[in-house]
Amino acid sequence: MATAHKIPSSPWRAIIESAMHANSVRQTSMAELYDLATRQPEVVTTSQPMYKPTEFGLPRHAMVLVSYDGSVVGRTARARLLVRNFGKAESDTIQALLREAVYQFNKRPGLLLEGIVGLHQDFMVKAMLISPESDAKNMLDWGLNFCPFIKPWSDTYAKSRLLDEPHIIAFADPDWTHPDYPHGCVIIDEISNCIAILGLRYFGERKKGTLTLAWTMGVRQNMVACHGGIKKIGNKPPVAVFGLSGSGKSSITNSLDHEGLLKKTEKVTVIHDDAFLIDLEHNYSVALEPSLFDKTDAVAFDDMQLKYFYSAQNVAVTALPDGSKRMVNNDVRNSNGRCIKSRAMFTHAEHCERPGMLIWLQKDTSLPPISRVTGNSLAVAMGASLSTMRAKGVENVDPRELNKLIIEPFANPFRVHSLLEDCEQFRKLFKMGCQCFIMNTHAFGVGDDLTDIPKELSLAIVTELVRGKIEWREWQTFSGLQVPKNGNKLFGANFDKHYHPSRTPHYLQFLRDRMQDRITFLSRKRDEDHDMSNNFIAPLVASRLTIDRILEPDLYA
Repeated sequence: MATAHKIPSSPWRAIIESAMHANSVRQTSMAELYDLATRQPEVVTTSQPMYKPTEFGLPRHAMVLVSYDGSVVGRTARARLLVRNFGKAESDTIQALLREAVYQFNKRPGLLLEGIVGLHQDFMVKAMLISPESDAKNMLDWGLNFCPFIKPWSDTYAKSRLLDEPHIIAFADPDWTHPDYPHGCVIIDEISNCIAILGLRYFGERKKGTLTLAWTMGVRQNMVACHGGIKKIGNKPPVAVFGLSGSGKSSITNSLDHEGLLKKTEKVTVIHDDAFLIDLEHNYSVALEPSLFDKTDAVAFDDMQLKYFYSAQNVAVTALPDGSKRMVNNDVRNSNGRCIKSRAMFTHAEHCERPGMLIWLQKDTSLPPISRVTGNSLAVAMGASLSTMRAKGVENVDPRELNKLIIEPFANPFRVHSLLEDCEQFRKLFKMGCQCFIMNTHAFGVGDDLTDIPKELSLAIVTELVRGKIEWREWQTFSGLQVPKNGNKLFGANFDKHYHPSRTPHYLQFLRDRMQDRITFLSRKRDEDHDMSNNFIAPLVASRLTIDRILEPDLYA
């Protein structure tokens, strides 16, 4: 087996694990969950056949089920509580709250589903989800997103490497309420690999909560935790892209031909577009899930990819004259409509070697569409200060926050291990020869004077990066970065006109301010959280000083 049985030593795990052994909880199967979900009041059974349902132990004629979550259709980050941050009094209070939540949960029929996280024999982790019987659709989706504990996955798991880790336990009760936690409560004990998700209906909380524990476990195994996509193009080393939802992560990873730019010999193999681990000792990158949990905002009514759907959440359904019920996507009903679908829609693999190129996807208008980082510490710093904007509807946040530029280290808001651990792991990867690039996928310019960066340009850039066709020159005003010197030749005659960083005081002041935002963010992590090193701040300071000398030469004479 791949995870060792351990006697609970953490009160958090003891409370959660005890819940699943109560008389009210029974072990379930994917087939039972599908049957329960078809009878769940708020679920719609569509007329769209589910893709190869028998692979998940489901009836041959299973249909895609659509579930709805009410007013909240995205993640609620403010609900997360890390037990390692609790003082004694708070710990006692939250433990009492969790015990009461479990007591009330065990008064109702509950279900336990076993699954597997990780698709490589060197990293396969057993996971368990405990939920009320009334939440069968979310449990079914969890099994479709990860691997249910059935053949052939269970056979591979039996032969996998033994990890000195307890298996993952996720406890979710969407019906829980508490006056002190009107937005729900997510209690995370990453040390003992358990999580309680209380009062939250959205499936993504269960998916990301499970991944949070798996990523943390991977870091303890000397791996790099990656919220990003990874693919191979032809026989070139893999390319990894990191970005929040809406940054182009999935669009770049899952594109089969880069809008017709790739040749037939440049065959794309997708590993995953959302979650993977890079093993630094054994030279492989492993996907953690067999399926894709993707937005449906660009899925047409008769889209070919509907064939590959397993399930859907928060998308509209309409009845046609023939009586069939069909999904209406394009976010007509609400933002952040989602589906779980098969990677069979393109050539895919469960794992590959370490990436040879790593791209930080940023929505920072001070940056051109592409630049290359020349130093390992600066490469880490630009990832630790990854600047972007939140995707509309993906997270349950105040609408006023959506247009603000935010910094999300390594594009992973689900990280619960220390930031410095991530920094050190990425620096190891860069020292092994992985090249680092920064792509701005939003727009370039200052204020309202912006030039959009279309998806087609981003895909063209990735194409030429992989081919090694971009020639580089130093970016004189951003020490440590390089920009293309043959951009017009590769990307059109107006590339330099639209995207060449200027030396005007207006632009340089803006660029300097954005650098300072990064420095301030990382400095606070160092001074307030004690979770950052000067090694990863100094390169940004040096780059900012280059601009200071240009803007105020008298001060540096």
